[in-house]
Amino acid sequence: MGCNRLVFSSSRIRNGSIEPSHSKHSGLFPSSLCQLYEFVGDGAERIQIIFSEFRLPSKLGPTECGDTDILMVYYIVDGREELVETLCGVTLPKPILSNGPRMLLEFRSSFNNTENKGFNGDFFFLTNFGIPTGHQPTQSECSFHYFKNASSQGWIQSPNFPGAYPRNIICNYFFHGAAHDYVSIRFTYFDIEGIQPCDEYTASDYVEFSNFNTRDRKYGMYCGVWRDLNVRSDGRYFRITMVSNDRLDATGFRAQYTFETTPVTTERVEVTIGKVTTSVASRIHDPPTMLLGALVLSPAVALITGPSTAGICIIRIIGLELIKFLQD
Repeated sequence: MGCNRLVFSSSRIRNGSIEPSHSKHSGLFPSSLCQLYEFVGDGAERIQIIFSEFRLPSKLGPTECGDTDILMVYYIVDGREELVETLCGVTLPKPILSNGPRMLLEFRSSFNNTENKGFNGDFFFLTNFGIPTGHQPTQSECSFHYFKNASSQGWIQSPNFPGAYPRNIICNYFFHGAAHDYVSIRFTYFDIEGIQPCDEYTASDYVEFSNFNTRDRKYGMYCGVWRDLNVRSDGRYFRITMVSNDRLDATGFRAQYTFETTPVTTERVEVTIGKVTTSVASRIHDPPTMLLGALVLSPAVALITGPSTAGICIIRIIGLELIKFLQD
């Protein structure tokens, strides 16, 4: 049985819709139909398919297709077509994202398709990996930046969410706040294929967090299914990295981020030793203060100078915050 081939090129069309060719008279597509949908992108482009209708019921059950109408999804791997998924049933499939600039869909109908209504799907040529938020500096890289001056809160998601994320991908999410800010991340969905502990020995995909551009030993790697996962940064900068390999698939994550500001008080605290008096501003969440005898000084305290009429000499080494008291 020969297949009719439709080719969609990003140089001619950026988005559109696909569905089987129905008969103008009966409204059904012909029996024993074979239809190919070929998508050809350019450079870093990928193809995303989002279905709005899908009715290809199977008599074997919702997950087994058998001899019924099917829609097959092929990725192009090393120049050859590789079958990655076969779709049937009446459940709306999750979004599909190609592994590169080319993808092929093949629809085959059986001789008994009077109950099958076919499908309808929208296709998009895109470079944002199916991540609609954040600033992406380079189209070929899965890296997105989130700035407080653009939005104090919002959402992030894994590529192609709620569909399966691509294999062999590294995605970075960078958060940039203002002075005295921190970032709170609340995951509403988390399903990263893997087994704890997440490492190369378990062939696990994983997500990791860091307060730096490098790995942060404060955090471990996270994989599997988490129902309640909340993370908070130590400061104004934060990074989330997602890594997938070529062996396992899952549907990724969705999370809400919020930039929050560390509260600052203007209350002045009087500190008196002998005849030397000064005042300091107390700030919540600043680095720990030092307690020296009866004197409490924060790192922001001004250098205390003055006559040593009380027989007290104060020495401060700036930067190290070392204060020594000598009693005559």
